[in-house]
Amino acid sequence: MTTATAVLTSQTVRLKLNPFQQWQFFRDPRTMHDWIREHYGDMVIVHLQGRDCFAVLSPQAARAVFSANPDNYEVFWRESFTNLIGEEQIWVLTGAAHRRERNLCAPAVHASHFRAYGPVIREIVRDNLKKWQPGQKIKATDTTLLISLDVIMRLVFGVEEAEFMEEGRTIFEELRLAAHPLVVFFPALQKPWFPLWRRYQKAMVAITHWMERFFAARRARAQLRADDSDVLGALMNSRDENGQPVSDQHIRNELNAVLTAGHETTAMALGWAIYELARNPHLLEKLRAELAAVGPDFDPSLALTLPYLDAVCKEAVRLHSVLTECARIAIKPMHVLGHEIAAGQAMVISITGIHHDPQLYPEPNIFRPERFLERQYGTFEFLPFGGGHRRCLGAGLAEYTMRIALAEIALGWDFEPDGVDRDVRLNVANGPQKGIPIRIKGRRK
Repeated sequence: MTTATAVLTSQTVRLKLNPFQQWQFFRDPRTMHDWIREHYGDMVIVHLQGRDCFAVLSPQAARAVFSANPDNYEVFWRESFTNLIGEEQIWVLTGAAHRRERNLCAPAVHASHFRAYGPVIREIVRDNLKKWQPGQKIKATDTTLLISLDVIMRLVFGVEEAEFMEEGRTIFEELRLAAHPLVVFFPALQKPWFPLWRRYQKAMVAITHWMERFFAARRARAQLRADDSDVLGALMNSRDENGQPVSDQHIRNELNAVLTAGHETTAMALGWAIYELARNPHLLEKLRAELAAVGPDFDPSLALTLPYLDAVCKEAVRLHSVLTECARIAIKPMHVLGHEIAAGQAMVISITGIHHDPQLYPEPNIFRPERFLERQYGTFEFLPFGGGHRRCLGAGLAEYTMRIALAEIALGWDFEPDGVDRDVRLNVANGPQKGIPIRIKGRRK
């Protein structure tokens, strides 16, 4: 890799990346973050898009950042995320408004709330696996994306009608594909003259129309029976600080945030778990031995209690961090492990960098679930859902879905790799470049 310009300022390295390295920082963060730590240390100033950002690559520094007063943090990349999803949504709110929004949504997306829906998640998984055929070569993420989206539409949106499900699958997939890294990370390109931005805006218009029609259908359904246990129901029944119902625009923004944060990330994590088990059949057999002990029709809630299933899922998202970083911007000056953080300066906590720290995870590029059975990792050492006051609200549902789906696939199907894949930036999230190519060998008896 071409050497960047490095300057030592007050015991802090300031690294100026050339244009290609800046693009690589977004496109291939795993490689870039490993390279930065190897050559320049665990906390380095990186010059990106005209601004200096602290790259944070150690659990100790992550702890210091996440444990600081949340009211001293501004939203990172606010302009871009506001243009992408809207102003009144949880990604761009701060302070009391952010806490109010989290408190509103938290009960409906808490893991304990969704455990009762384990049979529904398993039904969704099995329905999507019916499309697999012996000898078929597929991209595993084509299936995992449908599983994840169907779970969100059923349990977050409360969709029951077949026509809304089918149309939702189409338009939400188009939005996912339209969220190109150039659109997500370069606000200057979020303009009508840029073709990728026009595609994104067209997808958002389609989703707005779909939601408007679905909201009307949902309210008509609610007149027949009370059904407000999902996120949409909670938002529809919520009130603002003046006691007034929140607007449909506000609800759309929040649901778009949930969809953006939860759909692709869960699907890619599940896809990587399938990929690594296909490449390591001895580990797949070890998982199957654990699953066989509870039987093929086990209570889905047990998926959260099986230690090797848990270890496989954790190792998949450690090795292939889907959320590769999260960030904070200091409102007032602060200090992090002896480094002075100026007001307005961003701190980019590298999740993938921490997950590949060889001091923390020996042989970090090897898939070895046993490491999660041998020791307990702290919340600043293993952080696939971020940390602090902005940790992903949907973590519980994502983990539950991934474990139920992986158990169904491991128990029910024989499969093998059909090529090699690698991590690349898809949009906000990372994912497999080729979609996890596998060959379906057949059903297991």
